[in-house]
Amino acid sequence: MHEWETSKGLSPDQTTSLYAAGVKVRVTQQIPRRTDCYTAVVEGVVVRHERMPSGSWYARNKSGKVWLDRLTIRKPDGEMSILNLDEYSAIEVLEGPAPTEDATPGLVVPGQDRSASIT
Repeated sequence: MHEWETSKGLSPDQTTSLYAAGVKVRVTQQIPRRTDCYTAVVEGVVVRHERMPSGSWYARNKSGKVWLDRLTIRKPDGEMSILNLDEYSAIEVLEGPAPTEDATPGLVVPGQDRSASIT
């Protein structure tokens, strides 16, 4: 049996913290590199939090998809940003209700949801 057949991290039913639309957040994302870590910080208001299949051809689970948690936020200047959340992402709520714990974001198939491509 291969890891991709049993991995919970690649499963569409994996639970996470779910952020409601309208909540102001600060997202810190880190990318580990050989000798250091690249850090990016983004602040804005949550527009939507969803789970979508990746178009990746090399990383798949038993259903043939990798599901990514995506957080769409509107920055103070109006710019929309779509952030892929992973184990190196930290989200801090600045204003609004705390996230719902152990929730599953809505599964979105872009071809069936016209609002999924809002950018």
